[in-house]
Amino acid sequence: MIRTLGPDPTINKSLDDPANFPQCISQWGGGGGGGSGPPDLVDRLEAVERLQIAEFAALKQELALLKAKLAQVAQTASNVQVDLGSKLNVLRTRVGALEQASAPSHQD
Repeated sequence: MIRTLGPDPTINKSLDDPANFPQCISQWGGGGGGGSGPPDLVDRLEAVERLQIAEFAALKQELALLKAKLAQVAQTASNVQVDLGSKLNVLRTRVGALEQASAPSHQD
């Protein structure tokens, strides 16, 4: 059975776009000292968000590469299966021919 790789239906589509990520800083009214929260906390939250977005993007890229490698492995396995199948058919034909050739000699 050949399986195709595609989007994983179990992954929430909102995770595909970092713009959909919830912004922790929005509760403080923006970045820096312009909001109603402590500026150093807001800056730290922004830094953590940027880091998480970058890490998530790297993980998505790694997942895409692994899916591509898996597709190559699946294709190689399929090619091997076809090759072995054709060799098996050749061997069956040869065995059948040998059995027919040796059958009359056993009837003596």
